[in-house]
Amino acid sequence: MGIIPAAMVTKHTPPPPRASLADALFPKVRQRVLAVLFDAPERSFFMGEVIALAHSGTGAVQRELTDLAAAGLLTVHKHGKQKHYQANADAPVFDALSALVGQTIGVNNVVRASLARVSDQVNAAFVVDQAPTAPQAPVTVMLFGNNADNGAVSDAMQGAANILARQVSFTLHTADSVAAALEQDSRFLTRLLQSPKTWIVGSEDALFTQAS
Repeated sequence: MGIIPAAMVTKHTPPPPRASLADALFPKVRQRVLAVLFDAPERSFFMGEVIALAHSGTGAVQRELTDLAAAGLLTVHKHGKQKHYQANADAPVFDALSALVGQTIGVNNVVRASLARVSDQVNAAFVVDQAPTAPQAPVTVMLFGNNADNGAVSDAMQGAANILARQVSFTLHTADSVAAALEQDSRFLTRLLQSPKTWIVGSEDALFTQAS
């Protein structure tokens, strides 16, 4: 990363062990559909989005959406000619299912829960949105905070990798490293801040309000 100061730490978790709880409870396609919808329950998705994000076939995803909607776990509404699907917050098992997805297969929720262990050290974090064409790529997490314990942060991210059964790549920035990179017009950091992302902790404003 060239000009990024040494205060920034980048690590990759080792390949995690296979998580089995979700496998025991749900078939693969249902896991992926639930992860898409219950990892972002505040928004709706049209079928093409679910298919792309779940990395599954059209027929299989359509059957899962139909079954989940029939069970009252999803709401369905039309936007133009397209059906939109959303996690049903009024379903009796919504809280339990959201928690289960978050603890097993929901990337954003799993990362958020793992970072709770180091909440006093990380004041901003986001997950870089993954292209549907790269389902095997590691989950990429950008963390921001001063005086963070690298070992504790690494353990937290390893915990997320173990739950997700996917590799997690994370980078830890400090206020000084962010400021230095921006002062030198780092194209890498500029692209990073402009990239599609989901904020897990804080917001972009927090990147520039850290105490040095």
